[in-house]
Amino acid sequence: MKQVIEEIGSEFWIDDVITIVDNMHHDFKENGFSGNHQLLLSGRTAIDYICQDIERDRKITTVYMPAYCCDSIIYPFKNRGIDVIFYDLIHENGKIKCDIDTTLKIDILYVCNYFGFSTGVDLEMITSMQDKGVIVLHDRTHDLFNKANTFSLISDYTFCSLRKWMGIPTGAIVSKRGGSFFQASLKECDFSGGKYKGMRMKYDYLQGNTAIDKEDFLRLFTAFNKRLSGDYQDYSIDKMSLRLLHEQDFELVRTRRQQNAKLLHDELSGLNNVSMMFQHEGDRVPLFVPILVKKEIRNSLRDYLVGNKVYCPVHWPKSHSLPDTTRADAFYNSELSLVCDQRYGERQMRKIVDLIKNYCNKTNI
Repeated sequence: MKQVIEEIGSEFWIDDVITIVDNMHHDFKENGFSGNHQLLLSGRTAIDYICQDIERDRKITTVYMPAYCCDSIIYPFKNRGIDVIFYDLIHENGKIKCDIDTTLKIDILYVCNYFGFSTGVDLEMITSMQDKGVIVLHDRTHDLFNKANTFSLISDYTFCSLRKWMGIPTGAIVSKRGGSFFQASLKECDFSGGKYKGMRMKYDYLQGNTAIDKEDFLRLFTAFNKRLSGDYQDYSIDKMSLRLLHEQDFELVRTRRQQNAKLLHDELSGLNNVSMMFQHEGDRVPLFVPILVKKEIRNSLRDYLVGNKVYCPVHWPKSHSLPDTTRADAFYNSELSLVCDQRYGERQMRKIVDLIKNYCNKTNI
């Protein structure tokens, strides 16, 4: 008899259960992707595609980005010869606030939603910058399933890396508020098969197939990510991912994540050495539930969770492109992202809670 392996977090897998869900595009429109849109390979592909679209009408010299971000979103700009400058962020009273200098001469203002909770920007300030000709690019990779808000609707370009949310090898959506995208000749991805194979192998491994070595599918994931880091331009979503995207139960994604996030927030609020990065809002659909852990123990807590087969990522390792010191360093030093996705339910969330409480109770700082 096979012995099922339980791990929480890390890469999605692909199982044999197929649920056909209609009106997938309707959901995207309701959530702020109402303009002309395309389905592409990845978030990096989306950023490059947006830059190409803008540069058909004007040259891009400078992009203004948050100092708290993933390294992978910086390089599509740098690879096009665009100067990247950064605005700082602070965390006050359970909220992120962006320190944006509106007097700078820039072409693109890049705004991130963080974890499905907040962008930290002021709406009036954004519209005043648009009035001066600044293009607003809204990264909603952490904010796919929340209802469209005013900021989403006024952003000139919006994108989301869909593969961060569900079991698909590739996929990103990009939309343009005014007009249509240029007619690009998009390629079919010829290297996504390894990622798909790895996701299928992971499922079989977790189901207890002893013929599969964990290192084998981890190597496939690594190889895919390495290829994607340098080869991301002008690719559409691959056909298998498009099919799998249409098979996702989006309502399950929403409700399960909301339930899991509420449990984590309720159980971990007020714990020593740990604080919630954002206040819980019942209608929000988070990518992860981020906590801020005293920097002296953040990495050791993460190691403790890994030792118990709970894989919670850190968002993010600090990019070498960033200034040596920023106020956003507080996030890089302390943030830990708790898994809350639709693969899991109450039992797995309580395991995460119990492990964190146990670790904090025995740690004296």
